[in-house]
Amino acid sequence: MADERLAGKRVLITGGAGGVGRETAARMLAAGARVVSADIPGATRHASGSATFSGDLARQEEIERLFRFVDEELGGLDILVACAGLPSDPLMTISDAGWRQVIDANLVSYVGCAKKAVERIRNGGRDGQLIFVGSISVHIKAVGESVYNASKGGVALFVETLRKEMIPEKIRVTLIEPGAIATHLQPFSDEKLHEFEDRQEMLPAGEVAEGIMFAATRAPGVDVVTLRIEPLVQKIT
Repeated sequence: MADERLAGKRVLITGGAGGVGRETAARMLAAGARVVSADIPGATRHASGSATFSGDLARQEEIERLFRFVDEELGGLDILVACAGLPSDPLMTISDAGWRQVIDANLVSYVGCAKKAVERIRNGGRDGQLIFVGSISVHIKAVGESVYNASKGGVALFVETLRKEMIPEKIRVTLIEPGAIATHLQPFSDEKLHEFEDRQEMLPAGEVAEGIMFAATRAPGVDVVTLRIEPLVQKIT
């Protein structure tokens, strides 16, 4: 029954060529959804079967272009999964252009895509859903993650407030807060990432995708508000 709820759904995934985005897209496609997978130029590892888009969603004109592409490919939208993102250096070691890029990629792109997604869900006349990937970093507040936490903390507050605004329209809004994930956003080799997984210090991307799928396959009227997922040995400092 859960998989049947995604059959024919029109889904946009940002950060679609990253580990979590790609794993989510593959599961959505297998469940019968139609998927647009969007990511930055040079990120090409999209799930097979998805319609792919390349652009920098920190720029409003690229968001506009993305949603024109969604309209052409899908004819509307039912679900947005926003999981684009960049890591960050500490405030005093990152360039001014660098910290602005992190905020734009991790927060501004979410707000811009959410607005366009809601417009299309409204026009479609069907219940829709917005799923945003945040981070447990906002709870841990580790040294060195000030800029990253500024972006992900903004996401958390945006999503929690947007959910209340969307209730009258029956648009569900979910925040996924994963811990450390063994993807290439981490500054490690494939071999080292596998070691972290084996030691249960990082999550496989597929486990985060399973959390997204859980939220996306609940019955109408059932809203997964916040889902926090951690590896067993999550860094807490």
